[in-house]
Amino acid sequence: MSTTDDLPAPGGAPEPGPAPEPRHEAPPAGHDEPPPPHSAGPDGSDDAAPGPDGDRGHDEEPGEAADSPPDDETPRPAEPRARDAEDKYQAEALSVAAFNETFNNAMAFGGNAYTLNVGTAKGAELQLIRLNATETARQHQLHHPVAQQDRMAQTLREHHLVALAGPTGSGREGTGTFLLADRCGSDHVAVLHSAEADVLQALIAQARRFLKPGEGVLVGLGARLPGQSTLKALGLLAREIGAYVVLVVKETGTDDDLPAPYSFRHRRAELRPVLEAHLRSALDVHRARCTDRDRCDRAGLRRFADGVLDDARVSGKLDAARTVDWVTSFARNIAACLHGPEDALDVLLDTPHEDLRSLARRFLKLSEAQDTDEPSASEAETHHQAVRISYVLGHDLPLSDVLRMGTRLSAEMLRAEYRESAPARPVFELDLDRLVAPGMGIAAEPGAHLADNPRRARLTDPELMPAVVEVIWHGFGWLRDPLVAWLRAMADDRLERVGTRAAVIVGHLLRHDFDGAYRDVVKDWARSPSVRDRRYAATALSVAMAAGDPRLTAQVARQVRDWAGSPRPQLQDSAARAYGTQVGTQDVPGTLRALRDLAGRPALDPYASVAYSTATLFLAKDGAEPVTEALGQWIRSDDGHLPRHAVRTLLVLGPLAAGPELLFRSTLAHQAMGSPAREETLLLLWQRALIDPAHSGQAWHQLRDWLVAADEDPELSLFLEKFALRVWQPRVLSRRAVFHLSIWARQQPGARLVAQLLRALRGR
Repeated sequence: MSTTDDLPAPGGAPEPGPAPEPRHEAPPAGHDEPPPPHSAGPDGSDDAAPGPDGDRGHDEEPGEAADSPPDDETPRPAEPRARDAEDKYQAEALSVAAFNETFNNAMAFGGNAYTLNVGTAKGAELQLIRLNATETARQHQLHHPVAQQDRMAQTLREHHLVALAGPTGSGREGTGTFLLADRCGSDHVAVLHSAEADVLQALIAQARRFLKPGEGVLVGLGARLPGQSTLKALGLLAREIGAYVVLVVKETGTDDDLPAPYSFRHRRAELRPVLEAHLRSALDVHRARCTDRDRCDRAGLRRFADGVLDDARVSGKLDAARTVDWVTSFARNIAACLHGPEDALDVLLDTPHEDLRSLARRFLKLSEAQDTDEPSASEAETHHQAVRISYVLGHDLPLSDVLRMGTRLSAEMLRAEYRESAPARPVFELDLDRLVAPGMGIAAEPGAHLADNPRRARLTDPELMPAVVEVIWHGFGWLRDPLVAWLRAMADDRLERVGTRAAVIVGHLLRHDFDGAYRDVVKDWARSPSVRDRRYAATALSVAMAAGDPRLTAQVARQVRDWAGSPRPQLQDSAARAYGTQVGTQDVPGTLRALRDLAGRPALDPYASVAYSTATLFLAKDGAEPVTEALGQWIRSDDGHLPRHAVRTLLVLGPLAAGPELLFRSTLAHQAMGSPAREETLLLLWQRALIDPAHSGQAWHQLRDWLVAADEDPELSLFLEKFALRVWQPRVLSRRAVFHLSIWARQQPGARLVAQLLRALRGR
């Protein structure tokens, strides 16, 4: 594209021809301001051509002839020094020759935008674009206020300049446009754009060319917040001209004070009011254009909007929204579903907000171009990355747990990076509101959860946790060993909920690399002398099986069978615990046979794993009948081990209520009331439990709870009055019953059934 010495009128195309040679003239003595370019008008006069806004060129400099040739180096009379800050800056920044060279490289783009190279031929390229007045007025009407917006408006009014520093997607541009339109009118707002870094310096240098009285300009500065002196200079210029400027800056994540009084931290507005305003506006626009008035009456559109806003899926979408622009686009997409297919809205609301794996990679700061086998170089970045990982993997855990987990992971990561001992207490800047901001699409909006005590980590989508596990395992090659060491350390945490979360994470790892995760973690847990570790091993296999992969399901089942067939007591116990998870509930009859085999082994006598797993099967769908039958067989067995596990199962199931409407009735008692066979099995279980030295104390206390609760259930009271006397029919139990009933009667004198049974036993 060729250039000329003229600045074309709006819409005018530049004349073809070679670019002129740059002029090498010395700056005239005594001039603090470069002279404007001269060009011939249409009638051959020396009047300057109109500028991009239709203004005429500057008047001729005093003491210079209008027809002075370009190369005339005749000294001009000195002028008084310029009094405004703009002239002073220009006098220091630009020479006449540099300005002429710059102006020779000016290019016009049309009616409401032009580009000007400022300073030199390689200076910052600025583009001024006037916003559409109608759309700006609409945005002004729909804008939802942000925090401190009144102070922002006051600063703009008083200083003609305000700087908004906030994260990407927080709606800084929308707020800036609102402030300018509110001050200058919707038809007097423009955006100044530049791809260069020195846009603000260029604007100060040429303020009178871009800033007009009564007009507002929005300027994006990237992540470079200017200093106090720069802001003051621009503010003075804007005030003198009568223009208004809003600077938009990307927040750097530091807690440095912003230059006062011009700068404010911009926080994202509440998203639900934004969605509601834009949705109702989009529906109004649709109604104005729709030809089917019967389907687009105001009441119907209002019901449609209310129904959408009350949908729980919308809340999930807003939690995952990273930008305000996405919310406004989402509102338009919802409105488009109004006359679409019947399932259009459901498809829109059920579609994942974003590919979770891509979101996880971006959140963890893992670039696709990064060499994933190399650790980062910054200790602070490593620590922050560890905290991000622990936040996602600690979903729904208290933030105190999350921070402790993050510190541990950071130590393991630093140890792997630097091959030396990591600091016991790494001291880094740590602000979860910045590291895991709601606008990143990871953390849910905190407003609804601030009342939590303790505060907890909240994800927009719980499925982010398995996505992050997969990304870490396959995207961070060097992080596998630190991750394994971290999971082992979490299993030893004093809080069992932290250890259980480690088991869940390992379960997700098994889905992606069964052999590796089993070899590195699960195998040692299953063989551990710690009961907690063996429980974690069972939990990990259950999480892996929950993926629903047939091949993985078969692999898990084979592994549990191998544990059950091992001569190691710890592996047998791990198998029994695994059968109490999803591993066993998929085939209740087959699992009961495996548990019977395990329960008959002396090695499992010290553990309650068989009882808890059997109770889990009882609660499974269609599990009550086969479990009750199995307990009847076990309690009648001549094997000395099976009856003990049956009694333990009774004590585990005993406190379980029959249902929400039968809160005082035990499930086992409820079943026995309707089945003589189950009543006989329950009778044998209680007699064995009350005599067994290992469990009699717990059994008598639980029977007391049954009898006291029966006072609130007349039907249960009638059943237990006869049933208890049958249980105590053996003389040894009858004497013990009188002893315990006497104590209970003194402790709870209002227990009616206890008193009745005591009188009945004493009257025998």
